[in-house]
Amino acid sequence: MTTPPDSDLTAMQRAVQRTWTPDSHWHIGDLAWQSPSLPDRTVKLWRGSDGEVEAWARLTAPAHLDMHAPPELLPAVLDWFHATTGEVEQTVTAMNSDAELIAALRAAGYQEAAEPFFQHCVRDLDGHLPKPVLPSGYRVRTVEPGELAARAAVHRAAWRPKWIGSLQVPPVDLGDGESGMTTERYAKIADTWPYRRDLDLVVEAPDGTLAASALGWYDDVNQSALLEPVGTDPHHARRGLGAAVSLACLHAMRDAGATLAVVCPRGDDAYPVPRTLYHRIGFRDAGRTVAYRR
Repeated sequence: MTTPPDSDLTAMQRAVQRTWTPDSHWHIGDLAWQSPSLPDRTVKLWRGSDGEVEAWARLTAPAHLDMHAPPELLPAVLDWFHATTGEVEQTVTAMNSDAELIAALRAAGYQEAAEPFFQHCVRDLDGHLPKPVLPSGYRVRTVEPGELAARAAVHRAAWRPKWIGSLQVPPVDLGDGESGMTTERYAKIADTWPYRRDLDLVVEAPDGTLAASALGWYDDVNQSALLEPVGTDPHHARRGLGAAVSLACLHAMRDAGATLAVVCPRGDDAYPVPRTLYHRIGFRDAGRTVAYRR
C-alpha cells in the first residue's frame, strides 16, 4: 500500500475526503478502484491558496465529465469542460441531492437524461451486522501474497453481462463482454492508497479455486467504508457466496474502525440483481446518480 504525497490521484482523493458525507458522489475508494485508467484521462485540478486541490474534473470519451467541486468553482469547471470538448453532445453525472450542481447544469443548458443510474445504498456497521453463512466446503479469507493473478481472474469471471442478465427473472439480454481486469491492472490497484489486503476478501471453493470476492475501502477520517466491487464466478452462483463475502468484508471494515458502509450498484430496473443482494444484507437506498445532457 502506498500513499504518493504529490500525485494527482491522491490530491483528488484528499479533496473528496475533506468534504465527504453519505450523500457524496465519490468516496476515496472509488478513485482508487478506477486508478489504472487515470493516465488515459484528461484531468484538470483547481488548487486553493494553500496548494490543496479544491476541485477536479476528469473527462471520459467522448465528452463525459466526472467532477468534484464546491459551489463557487462549479462555473469554472463547467467552462473548462465546454472549452475542452467543443461543440459536441456533453454529459455530466450528478447526485440527485446535489442542488448546486444541478442548478448550475440547468443554467448551462443541460437537461436530465433517461440513462441507467447508480443507486447509493448505506448501512450502519453496528452490532446488528449478521455473520456470513457459507455452504459446506467453502471458506472466506483474505487474499494471500502472490495471489493477484487468481484474484484478477475471479473478478473477470464474475463481471460478464451475459450471465448477470441470465440471473434476472425473467432473464434479460445485457449483451456480452468481459471485464478488462488483468493481473497487472489489479497490481496497480493493490498499490494504491487506501488499499488494504485485510479488506480484500475472497471465497475459496472446496477444490481450492476462488469462487467469489469483495473489496473494501476504508476512509479513516470519516470512518466510512466503500464496498466495491463484489462478484461471484457463475460456476458457483446461487449459493449465497456474494452475500457471505460482502458480510465478511463489512465485518472486516467495522473491525478497522468504520461505522458506516456505502455500496453503489446499478439502480434501474434493467439491472436489479446486485441491488437486491445488498438490500438483503441490510443496506437501504440513499441518493442516486442522475445524468444530464446538452
